[in-house]
Amino acid sequence: MNPDRASDSAEARVLAEHAAAVQALSMDATDALQATLRDLRALLLVADPEAARRSVGFWGRLIGRDIRLRAEARMLRERSGVLLIRAEGQVARLREHHAALALRAERLNEAISALRAEMETLGRSSSEDGNDEQRQRQLARLTTLHATTVITASQLRLVAAGALAVAERHAQQLPRLALLLAQQRGVQSGDGQGMQLSSARQALDELEACIDHLPAPAKPANQTQEIP
Repeated sequence: MNPDRASDSAEARVLAEHAAAVQALSMDATDALQATLRDLRALLLVADPEAARRSVGFWGRLIGRDIRLRAEARMLRERSGVLLIRAEGQVARLREHHAALALRAERLNEAISALRAEMETLGRSSSEDGNDEQRQRQLARLTTLHATTVITASQLRLVAAGALAVAERHAQQLPRLALLLAQQRGVQSGDGQGMQLSSARQALDELEACIDHLPAPAKPANQTQEIP
């Protein structure tokens, strides 16, 4: 096969896989889960008037924000079961996101391997032909492309691992949070209610921290088409 045609084919494959990888990296599957956790936190705050008042501060209470917060609590309390079911669905989608990212990383790595093989072939051809300036320029372009896509493949693996870590942590902890909320609904007043609410808030803190502490690699710009 003509080395130039082979490298063109390998280059086109890498460009296509890189574009798909960039698109996959642009999707943040944790956003919806974070929104649901915020709704659950609001529910816990309104279920505990003292915590609600502390959360809005003096000026918030003065302008009635704690009253609005308690009003919202009644609605959210009725929705607690729906919110937990929603969170479970979002955990499932995180697992799917992990699988999609892992597949994209695998496909991109295969394309990179093919590109690397063609670069080696092109390098040998250039050596045999002597001063082949056109092939040297082509090899330089492919080297830049290779470096760019290797970074993207590494980011895919990192983000995929983070998505799976969040999914597994939440899958383990959401049943605990559901139990605490169910117990809280069964406690009308007294120290028991405060204890259940405090435990539920702690569980929610741990879930939110799991997302907050995720590494956040910079999403690569899809600039491979512009490589000279």
